[in-house]
Amino acid sequence: MKKLTASVLLSLLILTFISSFSAAKEVSAATEKVIRLHVIANSDSDFDQALKFKVRDGILAEVSKTASGCKSKDEAMAAISQNISSIAEAAEKTLQENGCDYAINCSLSREVFDRRVYEDFTLPAGEYDSLCIRIGEAKGKNWWCVCYPSLCLGAAVSVDDCGVFTEDELVIIKSPEKVRYKLWCFEFFGKIERFLKKSRSV
Repeated sequence: MKKLTASVLLSLLILTFISSFSAAKEVSAATEKVIRLHVIANSDSDFDQALKFKVRDGILAEVSKTASGCKSKDEAMAAISQNISSIAEAAEKTLQENGCDYAINCSLSREVFDRRVYEDFTLPAGEYDSLCIRIGEAKGKNWWCVCYPSLCLGAAVSVDDCGVFTEDELVIIKSPEKVRYKLWCFEFFGKIERFLKKSRSV
């Protein structure tokens, strides 16, 4: 009897794990189609925070132009990589116009983001490919959005009309209250993965 109970419990645990992992993969399929945009201020001073938004505005047109017309995330990543110096120059131009000589560091990288609720969609916490603009010492509060698909830029399209997400993926990012379990699984497995990566690198 004890062996039977143990077998049943083990089977339930295995099924739960498979179900949870499958749920996390569904969310991952949506988040992996996204490139985040991340602008980090030099400091939290009023001047540097105001400058952060000016830099953001200065690069939006360049980023939008670079990513527009891309049919996939891979295309957008390649286009941004090829034009990253132009994006950095747009940021530097804004600094010069405001009498500032901070250095600009512009890069494509994998970064961890907290869960973020936008006007008509939500992105779960996790690791994303991102275009990161670091201003000066980059120790201030940051601003982030989405540069592919163009959901938060001057030439933004709605999440429904961007043509990137499937119907199931739209439910995940537009109606998180309906998929709380899937989001929890995605964020939970993401934390475990990052913990294991950090442990291996120590």
